[in-house]
Amino acid sequence: MTTFEKSIQIAAAPEEVWTCLIHPTWIQKWWTAVREYHYGSELHSGIGMTFVVEEKIGMGPPLRIRFEVTRWMEPEQIIFKMVSGTGAKDYEISWSLEPVEDGTSFNYMEHLTLSNGFMDKVWSKLGRRSGMGHIEGYLSNLKTFAESRAAETAQRETA
Repeated sequence: MTTFEKSIQIAAAPEEVWTCLIHPTWIQKWWTAVREYHYGSELHSGIGMTFVVEEKIGMGPPLRIRFEVTRWMEPEQIIFKMVSGTGAKDYEISWSLEPVEDGTSFNYMEHLTLSNGFMDKVWSKLGRRSGMGHIEGYLSNLKTFAESRAAETAQRETA
């Protein structure tokens, strides 16, 4: 298993960042490895919500994964865990938001075990740098996107 953790500061309120995390179109704007995202059930929020993503990272094979939300505390935390898919044996992601003086501290955590034991060992040793590079890129995108949306909202409110 490989664990990735990264935190960033975003100059937007947690509610604004939360909005960027829960809408399929907005998720695909910042989580650029996601090639496809759709709901897996009638439920579009809360614990038990399912969604399917096809994710392509670097030269690796595409991962097609069905996730289920196991924790939903709006606007503080979302945890989702793989319930079926290809390429991964176990996959869980946690997004936590904490209000801070200038906006939000966003904390990303990912636990990934690939289905191929040999590749999982290789990824945990050699892929860490590449994986963190991708995650840092996603979070930079999220920061830019959330801050832009917050600025647009503030402009509309003052107009």
